[in-house]
Amino acid sequence: MAMRFPALLLLILAALPPAAVPTAPPPPCPWEMNKVKDIVEVNCTGRDLGAVPAGLPEDTGILLLNANRLPSVSTAAFQPLPALQDLDLSDNGLRAVHAEAPLPSLKELLLSRNALEALPALQGLPALTRLALAHNQLRALAPAAFRAVPRLQDLDLRGNALRTLPEDAFAELRALRDLDLSDNALEELPAGLLRDLEKLETLWLSGNRLRALPSGFFPEGHLFAYVFLTNNSWHCDCSLVYLRSWILRNEGSVYEPERGLGKTKVELAPEKVLCHSPDEHQHKPIIRFKPDCGHVGDAEEDEYDYPDVEWTTKKPLVTSLP
Repeated sequence: MAMRFPALLLLILAALPPAAVPTAPPPPCPWEMNKVKDIVEVNCTGRDLGAVPAGLPEDTGILLLNANRLPSVSTAAFQPLPALQDLDLSDNGLRAVHAEAPLPSLKELLLSRNALEALPALQGLPALTRLALAHNQLRALAPAAFRAVPRLQDLDLRGNALRTLPEDAFAELRALRDLDLSDNALEELPAGLLRDLEKLETLWLSGNRLRALPSGFFPEGHLFAYVFLTNNSWHCDCSLVYLRSWILRNEGSVYEPERGLGKTKVELAPEKVLCHSPDEHQHKPIIRFKPDCGHVGDAEEDEYDYPDVEWTTKKPLVTSLP
């Protein structure tokens, strides 16, 4: 009987459910010194995170949280990171960003390719210089929407659902250098939209539904490095006289973009800003549209006329933008 006891014990033990093995916590996000900015960069990209991870290095300066699954995020989650300068939250499916706590050191906030329907509160981000909101679901901007971030230099609103803008949407953004409004549904723009943008160098208006621009839209005497006007619904009648004249005076600033992965190739191409309507002018360069509106100066550029052969594009300058 004593010999049979160990065998019976083995049978009982075999019948018991296996002990639960504790799940190891996910490894911490790797970090390194960013060689360009000389600050600590923590890379949490694509780690299937549903929340901001705890225990990040206190001296984190760059935090990459893109390509995770954060439905919402609060600035309070980043309070333990007083040195945080750059925050990438793109590609997360974000529906809300709650600005419950200030982030006074934050300079770059990337929120592209999410599901935001409203502009996040920006009051706690006084040092912000770059804000990327491309490819969200923004339908409108409030007057003076960016007044809380007067140091902003780069604002990317590409690929949203904006149809019109208040005249003071960009009020007090006197440091802004790059404004991207391309690939929205803009049908018209107010005359004073660019009034405060004293340092604006690059303006993206391509890929909208614009039929004309109001007289005086471009501030008098302001020099642009790049202006993108292609792929709009330009209606070549007397309402387009102002835009035509501006392009003729600023041909060296009018470019066509070719977006690529990580870079944008741009080509100097004022002749590629084309009439969309009426039928008799369709697909013709705006600079070759000859208005006859009964005003002095209508025939100012009479030497421009439609050629009998198909217009071929010269390529005097091709460059790339980051």
